[in-house]
Amino acid sequence: MAVFVSIISHNHADLINELSCLHKLSGDLNIVIKSNTPYDQFDDIINKSNVYWLNQNYNCGFGRNNNIVYNFCSSVLNMTADDYFIVYNPDIIIENEVLIRLIEFMQSDKTDIAAINLYKDTAMNISDESVRHFPTLSQFVGSFLGFPNTSTIDKDSITQPTPVDWAAGSFLAFRSGHYNNLKGFDENYFMYCEDIDICFRSKQSGVSVVFYPTIKAIHLAQHENRKVFSKHFAWHLKSALRFLISKTGITKPRSLL
Repeated sequence: MAVFVSIISHNHADLINELSCLHKLSGDLNIVIKSNTPYDQFDDIINKSNVYWLNQNYNCGFGRNNNIVYNFCSSVLNMTADDYFIVYNPDIIIENEVLIRLIEFMQSDKTDIAAINLYKDTAMNISDESVRHFPTLSQFVGSFLGFPNTSTIDKDSITQPTPVDWAAGSFLAFRSGHYNNLKGFDENYFMYCEDIDICFRSKQSGVSVVFYPTIKAIHLAQHENRKVFSKHFAWHLKSALRFLISKTGITKPRSLL
């Protein structure tokens, strides 16, 4: 069994180097950085034997980038169906032993897709609302208008591994074979709602996301989709509409390969 970590960088080289998150992920982990712009510099990091840098195919969406990494892990690094593929934001900070413990839980529980307990601060006092119920149209509209998001799940009430509807793509762990069965992320989305969609399709297939409350990490998130008339807002709105339509079965994801 091997673990492959997919990190997509949108000019995040300074952040990744500053946080030194990759230096915490060592041992048997295989780390693949996919640059989405030509401006990154990872010359120091890629000197490590378990770190790979894909510096091509720029300006792709979140789903397309992670599918590129998955295909690289499968075709070049020989990732198998029983290995683990982790979608990992560059602003996530997690200790190596914590990540390994998650994989051990997933193996023991035969979990195909998992989420962890994210916090917005280094003291782990401010919870990241990263696990939720599938959103409705009214919840999407309310969220865009700045009202409290009622799809959020109270993580404090969860004390043991528990199925949830969906979890944020800032950190999602997959058994590689399950990711392949789902055909990866739907590349028709761009930057937003890919995580909701893949969790929705997984649940439709009979496999729910399992939330592990004792596996904790820090997510230094920056949200840009709330600025009305910005491109991020437009991308988010388009993706939200696509997801709501997809729940009727009208849309289908592209093939992973």
